[in-house]
Amino acid sequence: MSKRVTSTDMDGNALSLRSIVCAEELLDVLRQSIVGNPTPIMLIGEEGSGKHYIAMRLAAALLCDEPDDKDGACGSCPSCRSLAQGEHFDLIELKPEEGKKTIAVANVREQVGSTLHIFPQLSRRRVYIIFAIKDDTLNEQGQNALLKPLEEHPEFVRFILLTEDPERLLPTIRSRSRMIHLGRRSDQDMRAILEHNGETDSASVELAVLYAEGLPGQALAIAGDKDFQELRRETFDFFLSLFHESRVFALTGWQRLLQDRDEKIKAGTKLQKHERIRMNDVLRLLESFSRDLLILKEKIPQGKLVNSDLEKSLSAVLEKYPATDPLRAALLIQQTSRALSANVLFDHAVARLMLGLRHYLSGQAVPNHVYLHETLG
Repeated sequence: MSKRVTSTDMDGNALSLRSIVCAEELLDVLRQSIVGNPTPIMLIGEEGSGKHYIAMRLAAALLCDEPDDKDGACGSCPSCRSLAQGEHFDLIELKPEEGKKTIAVANVREQVGSTLHIFPQLSRRRVYIIFAIKDDTLNEQGQNALLKPLEEHPEFVRFILLTEDPERLLPTIRSRSRMIHLGRRSDQDMRAILEHNGETDSASVELAVLYAEGLPGQALAIAGDKDFQELRRETFDFFLSLFHESRVFALTGWQRLLQDRDEKIKAGTKLQKHERIRMNDVLRLLESFSRDLLILKEKIPQGKLVNSDLEKSLSAVLEKYPATDPLRAALLIQQTSRALSANVLFDHAVARLMLGLRHYLSGQAVPNHVYLHETLG
């Protein structure tokens, strides 16, 4: 069994590699990436996997005056103190400007190309953290502008690139980089991360662990979102109602889930402009309920319930509606999520989803092509 680093292993140094809660094997890979190797580091992980958090600890180790071979940055030298205050002269983060999705090519040339040969002002090195997260964060022109600096740079320069999918980057970018894949964390690690970040409410912590599925960023967002637990309760009530309510309810009831809690009191059924963002949470919740129902119905031995605290209610509805089809319900939710990501008509896609869920969950016979249509996804 691999050794895990928990909050009890941390020495209180927030910039230390030991503040990264993960398997010891990953820590070893991270340590090796900063020891005398000028090859650009590429951190690869899903949204919420902790890419930026880890990149900052690597940068701290590279900039530190007296780094430790195992723990990285010392946390107390002038370089570490400046980094902790968020104003280090030798750390450059290249990301889209506020309100933009893409890094301008001019910014690549200005922030990287024009500063590449300037000797560090405070540290022994200069570190560039490059955000290439999505396929449009750093476009092909921006990547081409980055190629020469990645290949030919002074010895004191180090690059750290962040991405969700390296295949979206140019092969020449990938070939110049040392790739480090950040996997999902264990439940034990997730609890340690939440505890380390000041989350002490056990109910919030467990809910975050259940829904984040091993992604620290998502866990922290959920634990810090006091409305999420209320949204989960409301969505589950809506889910249970779909088994027996009318078509009218299926077509209109979901709108209440998308309203801001304060606006529900002020504006009745008025939908807010953030409805698409909130719909992502609703879809994730609905899919988790359907998957749990499938595990219970099929008695899948290795199946782990996401909503273990709702098992009694799910078992009760399964007993009352034995013909329910949670597999098709889950597939329909997944297809709808993909369709919404592709910017199909929002109201049409969601109405189709809710009517389909009503049929599948209640066990009504319906041909597959009526809702699970190949053009939906």
